[in-house]
Amino acid sequence: MKKSIFASIFASFIIFSCQSKGVQQEQKNNSIDNAIPAIVAMAEHNSKNSLNWAGKYEGTLPCADCEGIKYIVELKKDGNFFIEQEYLGKETVYQDEGFYKWDASGNVLHLNSNVSPLVLKVEENRLKVLDQQGKEITGNLKDKYILKKTK
Repeated sequence: MKKSIFASIFASFIIFSCQSKGVQQEQKNNSIDNAIPAIVAMAEHNSKNSLNWAGKYEGTLPCADCEGIKYIVELKKDGNFFIEQEYLGKETVYQDEGFYKWDASGNVLHLNSNVSPLVLKVEENRLKVLDQQGKEITGNLKDKYILKKTK
């Protein structure tokens, strides 16, 4: 009789232990399954695939020896761009077109223009002109380096 009680207790312990591990494993699997889409979504969310960035942008940037440089930049979804720079007060206008490329983050564009290569951070309804190393411009004039979307 003692052997059958001991065997019953031992069997119950083994069954409970297996069920507990199964529940823990299922909870762990559910946690991983729920986390994967969130991680993928975070990795994929960027300006390139989350914003309506194609269109025309305009703004006047500071100029050392003129009243300002009026920029018109048009970005097309097919990878082409058009740029116009008008040096205010000098009646000088440059135009160029070509291809742009996105950086690895999908938030910054590089326009390989013969007139003036530009590095642009794409934000909601605007482009922020960055320096040639891709860093944001700081100082008192930093708000002047914005091109606003017009169409």
